[in-house]
Amino acid sequence: MSLKPVDVKTVQEWLAKGDCVLVDIREPNETAVERIAGAKLVPLSTILPADISDVTGKQVVYHCKGGMRTQQNADRLSNCAGVCDAFYLDGGIEAWKKAGLAVEH
Repeated sequence: MSLKPVDVKTVQEWLAKGDCVLVDIREPNETAVERIAGAKLVPLSTILPADISDVTGKQVVYHCKGGMRTQQNADRLSNCAGVCDAFYLDGGIEAWKKAGLAVEH
């Protein structure tokens, strides 16, 4: 199983409906600068399947800064998501900001 790309608009809609869990795989020093509100911080350097829990009936969407780190680790991240659908935010937080969506500083 691998991660599928998903666009910013779809993730925004899923979040509004409570249909997904957004997982920020960046490191704490990166999220200290800016982050997407409501995203769960689970750094790639320490992620374990147990970190992605309570996702029954929801999609898991991973994101990093621009999408490359997430894509390069797709198999590992997909395994952490277990049996639910797993995606990566195409373009990462940079695409989120480019779409004019807010980030917390």
